[in-house]
This record gives sequence, structure tokens and C-alpha cells, in this order.
Amino acid sequence: MYAKKFEDTKFEEQFGNEYNILLPKEMTESLQLALVKVKRGSLTPKHTHEDEEQAYIILKGSGIVRLNDEEEKVGEGMIVYIPRETEHEIKNTGEDELTYIYVANWPSAQ
Repeated sequence: MYAKKFEDTKFEEQFGNEYNILLPKEMTESLQLALVKVKRGSLTPKHTHEDEEQAYIILKGSGIVRLNDEEEKVGEGMIVYIPRETEHEIKNTGEDELTYIYVANWPSAQ
């Protein structure tokens, strides 16, 4: 069994934002969960995952998610699904930090 409190894990800086791996993919068959904090005015780099689909669960703040050429305003309580091979990024457009959990899934853990 794997059970941890958020505060027992630690954030690491990546791409100017904070990432906290809550459930490492090495501990599962095909999942990874992370808590992400995007600073005000900041964004995640545009990227694509060949084998990975993701879902974002927006916990706090507001922003814009771009999937290929589509944009969607997002905020607290929203879920965003990102299919495999879809270019995506998320930008914090709010006054506060944008916080979300991402859930990533692969055909098999890598």
C-alpha cells in the first residue's frame, strides 16, 4: 500500500513552476499523479506526449489551457482531459497561483 500526506512530499522547480510528484509512475502499473503550482503570469512549456494521456484537476486559481489550436478558460473545480499526441500548455492568467493535480496514464508504466 502507498499512502502519503501531501505535506510529506516535496516540491521541485521545473520550467519556473513547482511540481510535486504525489504518486510516482514507478510505483504503479500505468499512472502518475503530481501537484503543480504555476506562478502568476507563468505557463508550462508547450509539449506533446506520444504515449501519455493526462487529466488536469484544477484546485485553485484560473488560467487558459491550450490543446493544439483550441483554448479554454479554466478555474477551480474544473477537469481538463488531454489525449495522447496533443500539444498542450497551461497559463496562469489569474491574480493568484494556479494549482492543479495532473493524472498521467501510459499503456504500461515506463
